[in-house]
Amino acid sequence: MFNTVIFDVDGTLIDTEYVYVHSLQQTLQEVQHRTVPAEDLLFILGIPGMRALEKFTADPKERQHLFAIWLGHAAALKDHATVYPGIHDTLAALHAQGVTVGVATSKIHEEMQTEITRFGFQGAFDIVVTADMTAKHKPDPAPLLAVMAQLPETARAVYIGDAAPDLAAAHASCLPFALAEWGAHDAGQFAAADYRLAHPRDILPLVRS
Repeated sequence: MFNTVIFDVDGTLIDTEYVYVHSLQQTLQEVQHRTVPAEDLLFILGIPGMRALEKFTADPKERQHLFAIWLGHAAALKDHATVYPGIHDTLAALHAQGVTVGVATSKIHEEMQTEITRFGFQGAFDIVVTADMTAKHKPDPAPLLAVMAQLPETARAVYIGDAAPDLAAAHASCLPFALAEWGAHDAGQFAAADYRLAHPRDILPLVRS
């Protein structure tokens, strides 16, 4: 079937929901004196942080200020982030089968390099496209098209993610989408998903001929 698997990162490879949601709650309370329930911040998952902050201010300078404070609070909560069970074994199995493994993420390059080192992903990814490498971001297809541009014409790829922007970007790129159910909040927005994966190991049958 597929000889290339492209992953989202947050909510797909790494569970960072608590880190980013709770740190943004702290930031909004501290700067804007605004109390926002965690469930009302789930929309931030899968999109760049600066874009998420557009919901809270139209002022670019204030967004920069909020973003800096948000990153500080997120750093203080970093120990709450974990790799989902089964991810490392699945990545090893994909490489053992000769599958090309890529990443298209809303993280910037510096963040991604930190995560690779911290979570033991050295050598796990053949291609990495981060948010600062494209002018547009998911749900726009640009990040996935940037990955595909580095692949041979024989590539048969699937994109695995946990959020609605991932699904939209995959289909806009003419790629099938596999929902990482272990990290997704499914309220019916994934009806168009081509595959549903309950566990990372469920990826493996998709790459077996």
